[in-house]
Amino acid sequence: MQKNKIMNLKILIRGMRNSGGMDSLIEQSLNPLRRLIPISTANVVLEQQRDGSPAYRVFAHLAVPGPDVHAVASDHTLLAAWRKLAGNLAKQFQMRTARQQLRLKDRGLCRKMAGQRNSGM
Repeated sequence: MQKNKIMNLKILIRGMRNSGGMDSLIEQSLNPLRRLIPISTANVVLEQQRDGSPAYRVFAHLAVPGPDVHAVASDHTLLAAWRKLAGNLAKQFQMRTARQQLRLKDRGLCRKMAGQRNSGM
């Protein structure tokens, strides 16, 4: 079994037909993210609003350790909307991992300084 595997991927499609290619695109877009932070559940909504502009909206809710990740995007084509959303998710994941690394680095520095202070006394 692969580590950091998406346990549950749910895709809801509103106002349009389900094209199988979109399912695989969504999975391929989430694969790099799950290497950064494990995703237990991914809920994605693809929506076409015939009377609105832009016509396509996409929503994503990813259950991850800590606060869940949410993103929304819209555009004139479904693919463009998904690309915006995927970019937004990637940015959120990168920011979260950078904050975690900084926190770990700060803790290590604090411990190192505390050790130097204790050894000097």
